[in-house]
Amino acid sequence: MKTKISISLDSEVLAAVDRRAAREKTTRSAVMAQWLRGAARQAELQRLEEETAAYYDAMTPAEKADDAEWAEFATRAARKLTIDEPEPRRRSRARTRRRR
Repeated sequence: MKTKISISLDSEVLAAVDRRAAREKTTRSAVMAQWLRGAARQAELQRLEEETAAYYDAMTPAEKADDAEWAEFATRAARKLTIDEPEPRRRSRARTRRRR
């Protein structure tokens, strides 16, 4: 559901919105929504990065060593996976017809 609002923008920002809207043959609202979603996504990624860094910074030396061991194990296990590689082709056997 969309809600109509009124906002004030710097004239340069509005000109950028208008250029994008014209280039993409869309509306100002669509451009603004796209940009705001992108900014919100970027802010969320930044928050996650900061929380992850804080988590690792707070680890004790023993926890860091344990984490390094798990990371090494996971890396070795992942190298054995063949997810992205095509399956080897099987040779098809020539079929011979049996006569009755």
